[in-house]
Amino acid sequence: MSEQKKMEKYYVVFHGKKAGIYRSWIECARMIIGVKGSRFESFESESDANEALDKYQGKEVEAEIDIKEVSANIIFAFVLGFMIGVKNSCKN
Repeated sequence: MSEQKKMEKYYVVFHGKKAGIYRSWIECARMIIGVKGSRFESFESESDANEALDKYQGKEVEAEIDIKEVSANIIFAFVLGFMIGVKNSCKN
């Protein structure tokens, strides 16, 4: 294996200006500098980088779904509580 191949790294930007896989530190740095809470990691192989990014993006989607479900449940509980309150006030 060539010396260049041994030193090659893949940088995964999980949270930054644009999530993705970058082949140089400079490209990666451009995506994270100035972004509060930026997150990245380097990998020795492209397959490891792809796997890490896929797992992260899957978790991000799951989190969004959970937030939407919680929001819907809160709205439903509020409306139901309001309706029960109206029904009870009509009885009096």
